[in-house]
Amino acid sequence: MPGNQPDIIKLYRIVHIDNIEYLLTNGMHHREHEDADPNYINIGDSDLIAKRHEYPVGINPPGGTLGEYVPFYFGPLSPMLYNIKNGYSGVKQRPQKDIVYILCKLDDVTECCEDWCFTDGHAKKRFTEFYNDIDELSHVSWDIVVARYWSDTEEDYDRRRKKQAEFLVKDYVPAKCIFAIVTYNNAAADTVKEILTKLNLKIPVRVNPNGNYYY
Repeated sequence: MPGNQPDIIKLYRIVHIDNIEYLLTNGMHHREHEDADPNYINIGDSDLIAKRHEYPVGINPPGGTLGEYVPFYFGPLSPMLYNIKNGYSGVKQRPQKDIVYILCKLDDVTECCEDWCFTDGHAKKRFTEFYNDIDELSHVSWDIVVARYWSDTEEDYDRRRKKQAEFLVKDYVPAKCIFAIVTYNNAAADTVKEILTKLNLKIPVRVNPNGNYYY
């Protein structure tokens, strides 16, 4: 696929800043997990989330439904963040200052988590393929997953789907897999740093590096 696969693959998950303390204390769980945050603030498309709980994962192992997984993107600036910023596609509009990135390294996640898979595009699109072998990461469009502009074009009518390629971890991702947190501004960074200090955690907090994380 186009683009060069990076030597160190980062995984990106966006969450509401009010979810951070629970997440740093308990790790990341899928919505219906017994240890999931009962006060979790959902920032996504509620209808789509509900449908993911019924949509089968396209490879077995690990099998199950999409709702049993913690999803990550392979890059920043997702269409979902764009919808959150603008209140598009039935998503509740929120200020970007309330949205925080959780960054993990793929190698750390696969070392800690037994059941996972990944896709070459949005997991709920009909043409999307699923994979459970790291050697198949060449199917990810590495130039598009990190792109700021991802609208479909006459040259490539499939850019938006490919931009949303997902790495999916079944059930749970421990907090120790988090290697960095990214915020929109300094005020949000200070809030996260206060939580990290309270929990005695040393995780770097970065403010929108190179302007490449927020619209």
